[in-house]
Amino acid sequence: MAAGKFALKLRKHNSAISFEIRLASFFVKHGDALIAETSRGEELAWAVKLPANCEKHGLHEEIRVLHILRKATDDDLKNLAALAEAEQNLLKQANEILAHSAPDIKLISVELLFNRKKAFFYYRNLLEENSDKNKKKTKNTARKSNSREVQRLLHQELPLAVEVREMGGRSCAYAIGGLGHCGCGLCCTHWQRKPAQVSIKMVKEQNLAINIPKLSGVCGKLMCCLEYELEKSAAAQ
Repeated sequence: MAAGKFALKLRKHNSAISFEIRLASFFVKHGDALIAETSRGEELAWAVKLPANCEKHGLHEEIRVLHILRKATDDDLKNLAALAEAEQNLLKQANEILAHSAPDIKLISVELLFNRKKAFFYYRNLLEENSDKNKKKTKNTARKSNSREVQRLLHQELPLAVEVREMGGRSCAYAIGGLGHCGCGLCCTHWQRKPAQVSIKMVKEQNLAINIPKLSGVCGKLMCCLEYELEKSAAAQ
């Protein structure tokens, strides 16, 4: 086994998952494709060597690596290439299911595990987004109810385990991707571990004009880059 700190890079996640190298009974090096058992199920991921001074905790707060089963074979990589097409077909099928029973629910993305036994669906509630944002209690109750209903409808029609999660504007941009105003790929899609929390206060501290349309990204929220531009301006002072 290789010494040092390692993490796993999943196919649809920017944030790597830290793991103990002792979970693998064979030599692991940077860039290896591995079949791992995580808290979600069997997944294919790539080993990433972390810097010696990197803190392993906090890389990902939801998914845990339970065991490194084996190295991925050529057949595994071929199956992985076909996974994206299977996800698109599954997304189309699921949206057709919800079109009749839950027309206000729009599925944005689907993540199918490598063994194809479980799928994670990410959706937006169009009706809820148009409702009064001040009714926080009602909104939170509706969110829980909607998630259970969507999961029930999909579970009845699809031959695999289903888990659903509601998404906001920033999360949708993370899942879909695209280009920012700068012409580069979205920060949240390419390198951020999670969308930034940006406020008007950050805009004022940078002495920028309060022009919300110009300061908003494709998600409709204030651009994430305003956060690290604030850090640069503070360091310059």
